[in-house]
Amino acid sequence: MQWEQLLTTERLSGFGNNAPGRSAFNSDFGRVLYSSAFRRLQDKTQVFPLGRNDYVRTRLTHSLEVSNVGRALANELAEIAMQHDGASADPLLYTAMGDVVATACLAHDIGNPPFGHSGETAIDEAVAESVSANLCPPEFADFRFEGNAQGFRLLSRTCDPIRARGLDLTAATLGAFTKYPCAQGLQKNGAAARYKKFGLATEDVASFETVAELCGLPRLGDGVWARHPLAFLMEAADDVSYLIADIEDAYVSRIIRYDDVVEQLGALCGFSSSQFESIERERARSGNTAAVRYVRASAVGACIRALRTTMQEVYSAMMSGEQLQSLMNASPMAEAYRAVQKWSVRHIYNHESVLKIEITGFNVIKELMHLFLKWVSEPSSPLGRKIGSILHANEEWSCDIRYRFLHVIDYISGMTDSYALQTYGTLFGNRQI
Repeated sequence: MQWEQLLTTERLSGFGNNAPGRSAFNSDFGRVLYSSAFRRLQDKTQVFPLGRNDYVRTRLTHSLEVSNVGRALANELAEIAMQHDGASADPLLYTAMGDVVATACLAHDIGNPPFGHSGETAIDEAVAESVSANLCPPEFADFRFEGNAQGFRLLSRTCDPIRARGLDLTAATLGAFTKYPCAQGLQKNGAAARYKKFGLATEDVASFETVAELCGLPRLGDGVWARHPLAFLMEAADDVSYLIADIEDAYVSRIIRYDDVVEQLGALCGFSSSQFESIERERARSGNTAAVRYVRASAVGACIRALRTTMQEVYSAMMSGEQLQSLMNASPMAEAYRAVQKWSVRHIYNHESVLKIEITGFNVIKELMHLFLKWVSEPSSPLGRKIGSILHANEEWSCDIRYRFLHVIDYISGMTDSYALQTYGTLFGNRQI
């Protein structure tokens, strides 16, 4: 793969960048930032229940932080790439990496449903139960909701339903966004086995094929491509941001102790004795919360430095499409990272307050899915027509069962947490969840 092609400014629509004084990639960043789908992330839970306090992160603030880390990693990779390419390197080309990765990171959670993974599971179970009860056609029996695939659908199709070309981002940004360039429904063998999830719904494979051609991404098999090298950076930025930030938020939410923060992040990053001394000085001067912020910032910086070394080591494999591991798993921090992950599962993600919001979200989304799927199976029934009106369906949609099904998925997954709860309360009254 070559950067001149990987950083193409071509868009799927064929339209160029019409914003004077802005690069195509900077325009991409603005299109995501100002989109309603991105804005709705401010009311989607990251880990801790919304309203617990104003300090903890939502999906929106998490995405902004991932974008910042991603840009830092891209700047590091740009230097590495220019060293590899030598005299032929054009600095202006490599500076574009920062905007591409920052935009991909900004959008990385844009397809997530309300209540995160619980929402995903609820959607899948509702569809499976409806198929089993003959309330939903058997052609949807193999359906699986995947936030990454829904994100690609949003960016390339549904964010602009009138023109059906989403936000019309550049192929470079869409390539960097696609963490799993693998079509839905493939058996986990051959080339598809390298990815733990699919990232492309059936309807969107043709669009990504165009992205792959424009970016020069190697095809590894039917419906499977090599990752865009910058997708590794987007994934790494998320890995760094979510684990460290969740530990900070858990402390502020009084789920874990100050000593837990220092111990876990110190183990992750291999803090030296002088760094621990600096942390204690900050704690003595400004208190525990300020010291926790200091530890978080130090941990993020340490991860970025470690990942730069890793990018240098695996650069050739990334560019040839042969890199299989994530950058974090390929880094010297891999073992410590997995240990902190396991600790976080025990002490943070399985905390009572987190589990309660997950159960609530699961039940809300599942009930709403069961109701709205009745429009899919019986659009002309009295209830079906009412649901269709709520979903703002037109006659064309009502005549195409697959379109109705996907429209329900789009509608439910696009809800915020609060709107899902409000809709549930309106449609089901004050029934206990």
